[in-house]
Amino acid sequence: MASTASKRRPAARKPPAGLAEEERPFIHDEIISGVDARRVKDLIEREVLSAKDVFRAIPERTFNRRLAKRETLKPSESDAISRLLRITETAKKLLGDEQFAREWLNLPNPVLRGLIPIELAQTDAGARQVEAALLHLAHGDYL
Repeated sequence: MASTASKRRPAARKPPAGLAEEERPFIHDEIISGVDARRVKDLIEREVLSAKDVFRAIPERTFNRRLAKRETLKPSESDAISRLLRITETAKKLLGDEQFAREWLNLPNPVLRGLIPIELAQTDAGARQVEAALLHLAHGDYL
């Protein structure tokens, strides 16, 4: 007869500490219905995203008004924040160092025709270019 221990399920693994989206990632339905502005404010306060990057996607006055009225972001705004978060987390994971990832994202990059990766990520096409550059860098293609 098999022991009880062999029938137990393994304990659920927690994501590594420090990931921006430990609680729950933005999912399609949440983006469509609008991400709560307070959640984005929390990302800024925890220094996961910079206020400058958020305000590049959503004008500061608009963001502050949504916060004051406890509103959600529009789908296009939610999508832009989700994209920034995805790029930031990808850089941290692939580059292995949070500070280096921030620097890499905020400095002109010759692989990206001298453009600044976090600014290029304002569009989906630009974000894809940044992700491709990060993957090439992680695989040693630019060394």
